[in-house]
Amino acid sequence: MDLKKYKNQLEAFLLYAHKLCGNFLIKIKKEKDKYLNILLKISILLLIVLVGFASCSQNQKVISKNIASIFSISDDIRTYFSDKPSYWGLSTNYVLEKSIISQNYVSNGKIVLKDNKEISIGQGYQATPVTPNAKTFDIVLKGLNKAECISYLEAEISKTNLVKLYSISLINNNINLMFMWGNTNTPLPIKKYTGRSVCDADNNTIVWSIY
Repeated sequence: MDLKKYKNQLEAFLLYAHKLCGNFLIKIKKEKDKYLNILLKISILLLIVLVGFASCSQNQKVISKNIASIFSISDDIRTYFSDKPSYWGLSTNYVLEKSIISQNYVSNGKIVLKDNKEISIGQGYQATPVTPNAKTFDIVLKGLNKAECISYLEAEISKTNLVKLYSISLINNNINLMFMWGNTNTPLPIKKYTGRSVCDADNNTIVWSIY
C-alpha cells in the first residue's frame, strides 16, 4: 500500500468532511438565527397585545368605577334636595360650598373622579346653575377622546341607576344627540357599538341628566 497516497486521500477526506460539516453548521446557525428572529418578533407582538389588553382592561375598570361614582354623587345630591321643590340653584360651586358630596371626590376646588376626570354639575352642556322648577340636573364630563367616549357612552348601568336617568347626551364638533327612554333612533339604554359612529376623534362631552 502506498502510505503517502493513502495519507493524502485521508487528509483530503478529512478536509472535505470538515468543510461539509462547517457548511452544515453554518446553515444550522443561519436557520437558528432566522427562527430566533421570527420567535423574537412573535414574542414582541404578543407582549404588545398583552400590554394593550391589560391597559384596555384597566381603563375599563376605571371607567366602570367612574360611572358608579357619578351615580353615587347624584344620590348625594338627590338626598340633599329631597325635601326641596326643585334643584333650583344647583351648580358645581353650590355642591362644593354646601359639602353635599363625599370629600373623596373633591380636589383643589374641583369635583374629580379617578384618572383625573373632572366633572361639572348644573344644567346643560355648560353646567350653568339650575333654573327654578327644574326637576332634573346634569352631570357633565368633557374632553373625552373617541375610545373614552365610546366606553362612557356604552358603559353598563345598573337597573337601580337606570331608573334615575332622564337622558344621556353626547356633544362634539359634529353631533348633538340625546338618548332618552322611548326614542326610536336614540333610545335608553344605549346599545353596544352605538358610540363608534357618533363619537368624534376628540373633544367629546357626555351629559347625564338625572331626576
